[in-house]
Amino acid sequence: MKAFERIFLYSALAILAFYVFLVDNNAESQVAIQEEIRARSIVIVNDAGQPVILLWANEDGGVIDVNNKDGTYVASMMASEDGGVMGVTNKDGTLVASMGVREDGGIIGVSNKDGTSTAIMGADGDGGLMGIYNKDGNIIVGMTVYKDDRRIEVYNKNGERIGSLP
Repeated sequence: MKAFERIFLYSALAILAFYVFLVDNNAESQVAIQEEIRARSIVIVNDAGQPVILLWANEDGGVIDVNNKDGTYVASMMASEDGGVMGVTNKDGTLVASMGVREDGGIIGVSNKDGTSTAIMGADGDGGLMGIYNKDGNIIVGMTVYKDDRRIEVYNKNGERIGSLP
């Protein structure tokens, strides 16, 4: 086979392979794209078959749950009656952080590894609040703004108020 014939044959084979594996493959994948998928729920599993992402609906709207590789629930985002709610758990499934909507505002909460509330911050139509709690769940420091009243309060370890400003 002459050099010119080999160059021509190899070039034709390269163009044919390029078309078959790249161009044609892209055309097929474009046809396979769906405009919309409708389902009551969708479960995505890992290689071991454990559900790791769950998409579903409740009476208030949509829910997205995320599980770790062992199937333990670790995070969620969902619609609620007032808006939305997000939560994060530790590896044991205990809620340690949350954020949600209240009627006139929002609230953020942080808990320790046992699920005991350690800090909250919230707001509504009349003002806002912040609270820091000890490991037993007793309030230690509280700050509130309610209409024209602004206050910082300090508590002992049992949650009994020992002082405030103003």
